[in-house]
Amino acid sequence: MNILQLNPQIVVYTPLGTGLAYFIMDYGMSVNSCWVVRLAKGEVKHFDSNDIRVEGNPTYGFPLKPEIPDSWMTLKEKEKLVKGN
Repeated sequence: MNILQLNPQIVVYTPLGTGLAYFIMDYGMSVNSCWVVRLAKGEVKHFDSNDIRVEGNPTYGFPLKPEIPDSWMTLKEKEKLVKGN
């Protein structure tokens, strides 16, 4: 198993909302990586790599905002996206 500490932390989108990723734990080729994320309200949760979205870099042709599944968004987040805030 390998653990990578992200320094600085990166903004991630999860099924429970946005947060900061602090660590990535890799268990090998046959298992998805596990991300340790501090959510906006202070909770620390572990997420499978399939449940993480990170912001892109327009310089490399990746849009800044990733595609987030509708099932992940709360009503407030959906309203915020529509308003563009």
